[in-house]
Amino acid sequence: SPLALATPTDPEKLRIAFGSCAKQSKPQPIWATVRAARPDLFLFLGDNLYADAKDADTLRQRYAEFRKAEALQSFRRDTPHLAIWDDHDFGDDDVGAEYPLKGLSQQLFCDEWNEPADSPRRTRPGIYEAYRIERGGRTVQVLMLDLRFNRTALVADPALKQGYAAMVTKAKLGGGAMKGWYLPNLDPAATLLGEAQWAWLGERLAEPADVRLIVSSVQLAAEGTGWECWGNFPLERQRLVDLIREKRAEGVAVISGDMHYADLSRWDTPACYPLWDLTSSGLTEVWDIPTPNERRVGAVYAGINFGLLDLDFSTPVPTLQFSIRDLKGDTRLQHRLSLDQLRFPKA
Repeated sequence: SPLALATPTDPEKLRIAFGSCAKQSKPQPIWATVRAARPDLFLFLGDNLYADAKDADTLRQRYAEFRKAEALQSFRRDTPHLAIWDDHDFGDDDVGAEYPLKGLSQQLFCDEWNEPADSPRRTRPGIYEAYRIERGGRTVQVLMLDLRFNRTALVADPALKQGYAAMVTKAKLGGGAMKGWYLPNLDPAATLLGEAQWAWLGERLAEPADVRLIVSSVQLAAEGTGWECWGNFPLERQRLVDLIREKRAEGVAVISGDMHYADLSRWDTPACYPLWDLTSSGLTEVWDIPTPNERRVGAVYAGINFGLLDLDFSTPVPTLQFSIRDLKGDTRLQHRLSLDQLRFPKA
C-alpha cells in the first residue's frame, strides 16, 4: 500500500531510521536523538517491547506497560512509523509457530500499532505487509516480514546450551567470539516464512521498484553466528536468493535487529548481486561480547544505537547510505553504495 509521509524538505531524498530491542521498563533516552536526525519514517524491527509471556494476562500486561513508556510513545505520536515483531514482542524468547498465544498476540500487535479494523495484517497467517514510498520519481518498496508466526522450531545443540555460563565467562576473559547453540535446520519441510508469506513475497518482488528494503527482525546475511538468524534455515535463505533472481528484483537491501549490537554484513550470493544487511540493536539493550559472523564488514558497535538508511535520488546514479548512530547522535558505522551495485551482473 502507498505510504503517505509528510512533504519532504528535499523531494529527491529519503531518510528511514530504524531500531530494535527496547525494554519498556527502562528509560529510553535514544528517542530524542532519533528525533533530532529528522527521519521521514521510523521502522521498529522487533523486540519493541519485552513480553516474555507464558499466559494471556501477562501478554496484555506487558502491552499496558509499553503504552506507559512515554519517551517512545511521544516519539510515535509525531513520527511516521511502521513495525514488525521479533520473539520477545511476539511472545517469548526464541519462539516461533508453536507459541500458543500467537492469535492473541497478533490481535494485540495490530491494536497497538493502529492497524485499521479491515487490515490484512489482522487476518493473514502473520503480520507481514508491503508499503511503497514515491520519492524523486522513484519507488521505494518496504517489505516487512514476519519471521515468527510460521517459523519451524529451532534446532539446538544441548551441550552448547548447557555450557552457556562458561562460554560467557571465557568470552569476557578475552577468549574470542562467542558462538551460539543453534544449528542449521536442513529439513526441506522446515520454514521461516510459511507458504502463504512466500507466495505474497514472490508477488511483491515481481512489482516494479527502484529500491526494495527487506525488513527482517533477525540477521539475514550473517553467517556462523550460532544465534537466531536466517542461517539457521539455509534452504529458506537460499529460496529468498532464488526468488530475487527469478523475479529479476534489483535494488534489494536488508535491515535487521535482534542482536543487541550493530553489525554490517555483506553476502556475495551466487548468480545474484551482493546482499547488504545492516543490523541495528538495541534501543535499550546492549551485548558487549563479540559473536562470530563470517560476512561481517568492519567492526560491530556494542552501544545503544539506531540505524539510518539515506537514499539520494538527485544524482545520475542514486546512492544508498547505511549508518549507525549512537546515543549522542555520532556516527559509528557507515557504508555508502550506488544503486548500480544492487543490480544483476550484465551477462
